[in-house]
Amino acid sequence: MYTSTEDARSDLFLSGAVYVIGPAVFEIVRNLLPLDAIPGATTLLELVIPVATTALVPYLLMRYRGESFGQYGYGAGLPPNFGVGLLMALPIAVASVLAGLVVAGDPLAGLGIMALLVGQPLAFLSRLLSWVGLGFLAVYATVKARDAFRSDYRTVREETIAIGRILAMVAAAGVSIALLFTPPDTVELAGAGLFAAIVLPPLGVAGSVGLLFPLLRGPSATSRATMLTPVVLLALGPFQLSFSLSNMALSVSLAAAYAGVGLVIAALQESRRSAVAILGLMLAVAVLSTL
Repeated sequence: MYTSTEDARSDLFLSGAVYVIGPAVFEIVRNLLPLDAIPGATTLLELVIPVATTALVPYLLMRYRGESFGQYGYGAGLPPNFGVGLLMALPIAVASVLAGLVVAGDPLAGLGIMALLVGQPLAFLSRLLSWVGLGFLAVYATVKARDAFRSDYRTVREETIAIGRILAMVAAAGVSIALLFTPPDTVELAGAGLFAAIVLPPLGVAGSVGLLFPLLRGPSATSRATMLTPVVLLALGPFQLSFSLSNMALSVSLAAAYAGVGLVIAALQESRRSAVAILGLMLAVAVLSTL
């Protein structure tokens, strides 16, 4: 598969722009038009919006370019790669359980599966579609970035280490903000919960990155632009500016965690050329994490 540099960039920027600004556009439309007053519209929108802002545009662009799912690594190596994706999600799940225990006193608090257990199947399905669609978008962006950006090639392992260090510094900045500016009278309870909510998610993703290294010993080549594309894309989604320092710290932490997931996706895609592992990762994160 080859796409010209100009076409690859336009496809990449269009799909990324819809992911970043699409939710805000949908919210504006819902505020202007009484869509929720239509019977069944609210349920439909809860399921359509996660797909429309993540997977729909890449799918339509693939159809327009005459590209197949196989060109993006789907359907290749199902038995081993799907399990690899589930394994990558294990540290994230453990960190999410610990965060629930510290923040809410319940290890299952905030996990995706809880929505289903408490009788909210729509919320669970919406979350599942959101994460699976986000994985599809990240795979699409990684593959498109190979043609969209030209740069010097290095090994996937080298780039994973280099980008991982940057993300670790960003996450550390969020932790520092929380430690320095949490009011003293909230340190006993809310401060501990805030600290756990900020530290544990990126720490869990860091564990997933650590599990990657034994899988990246082969001579797989990539470029920094290719690896950075899903990292930056996923980080932009949850990041929000805030005048509250604690909220800002949470936003930085969440963006770093999402970026780390993007790094795992990029490394898996570039080293294995199979998106099946990413599918396993996304399903596990949707069901067993608080992200």
